[in-house]
Amino acid sequence: MTGPLDYQTSRLLSGAEEAAYSQRGIAIINQLSILLKTARLHSPDNDSFKAQLEQSYQLYRDCLDEYGEVGVQVQSDYLFFCGIRLRYDNEGLAAPDHLRELFQHVGISGLLMASDLTKAELEQAVLLLNEAHRQEGFDFEVLQGRFNLANIGAVVLLPPMDEKLGDDDHDREKRQFARRTFFYAMSNLKMVSESMSAGRSVDLARTKRVIHSLVDQIVADDSSLLELTALKSHDQYTFLHSTNVCIYSICLGARLNLTKSELSTLGFAALFHDIGKMRLPLQVLNKPSGFDESDWELMRKHPILGVITLAKTMPFEERCCRAMIVAAEHHYNLDGSGYPTLKRRRTLNLYSKIVTICDVFDAMTSGRVYHQVPASPEQVLRGMVPQAGYKFDPCLLKAFLNTVSLYPPGTLLLLDRHELALVVGRNADDLLRPKVKIVGTTQRLYDRGIRMNLADRNPQTGEYYRSIVRVAKPLEFQVNTARYLLEEE
Repeated sequence: MTGPLDYQTSRLLSGAEEAAYSQRGIAIINQLSILLKTARLHSPDNDSFKAQLEQSYQLYRDCLDEYGEVGVQVQSDYLFFCGIRLRYDNEGLAAPDHLRELFQHVGISGLLMASDLTKAELEQAVLLLNEAHRQEGFDFEVLQGRFNLANIGAVVLLPPMDEKLGDDDHDREKRQFARRTFFYAMSNLKMVSESMSAGRSVDLARTKRVIHSLVDQIVADDSSLLELTALKSHDQYTFLHSTNVCIYSICLGARLNLTKSELSTLGFAALFHDIGKMRLPLQVLNKPSGFDESDWELMRKHPILGVITLAKTMPFEERCCRAMIVAAEHHYNLDGSGYPTLKRRRTLNLYSKIVTICDVFDAMTSGRVYHQVPASPEQVLRGMVPQAGYKFDPCLLKAFLNTVSLYPPGTLLLLDRHELALVVGRNADDLLRPKVKIVGTTQRLYDRGIRMNLADRNPQTGEYYRSIVRVAKPLEFQVNTARYLLEEE
């Protein structure tokens, strides 16, 4: 069910299904309110608190087993459960009022409970929420920091929504939040990779949390994160590439109507698809010239090295097993070619086929490591289409083309007014006219980019203000695309 929320269900529900959601949501909210109030009166070792914690956890567990994830959120004074607005009678106002006031005080719009929720995490989250409720000076960032320190990965804080913002301010806020999440994902991946490289087991709480945040933002509106995938020249290319592949994969999965739980598992697997490369010599990964046969022999080992690394350092649970499968299969083609070489042809996992498409697209457009010369997104897509059926799954490739559109983020366009425009988003209603940032003219570049929608028309004449002449290469006009994508707005 769609709506304006950051957390929302992706299915259309019948009247009976919506009523069932609503009934379950009211029970969840009432019990959560009771648990929070009990925690304010009693210590964690008190029998009353233990009883309420057990009752709350069992209620959440039943919902999680049925729905996969459980979200409670406030918008415009209304309470939503999994995207369904709850309707209380006049006798049931105490619990929702209590949660509205608490969420507002601590600077969040709601909570999302993930499928791997433990009783210990629920208890710790309740204690932290009550602590924040008693004090002043808490906001989303501060509370998120406390959750990070406590390693609460299965209770995700949903950011506040400022409904008073104008459209421009709201879009700017979304882009800023997407940027924070993007670079947090990169830094988290670097930290986890360093732990794996040292042979240490890793705590995945933060990784799960950042994946949940990426999924929430992409389900609500994928444009801000897709815009950042156009970054190709970041110093930490290895982590940038994996983050980009993660975002592309979640976007493609969302277009396929995967559930949020499935998107979270897919994003996790995509983030670690190339983890085996950290076991390869740096002189090979960073080799400035093309690979010789010995280099390729080493490179073809990284899928199996990835499986070994994940098996040694991650807990034995479903999402980690999925990540191992994707690490093993993401260079194995639909027709059985590719690597590693197998004695028998195997049917590829859906997540592996998704990650393969996203991996190739990002690698070819980056011009890094063993693809020395970057190609424009449009060129790469044109080259991928003929490979449908033997390298890529045709249906998935078609869905990917619709996801990134004819002019993917990062494409530089020459417009009919001799202007240069960097694509930053698509228009769902007109894929031939994307959202862009005007970065200059053929004669000079601007200090700051100017956002514009190429689908906008003159209201008096009905004509488009600008039209596309052709795709241009950044080097042709010396455009530093990363500079304009990362500029403060």
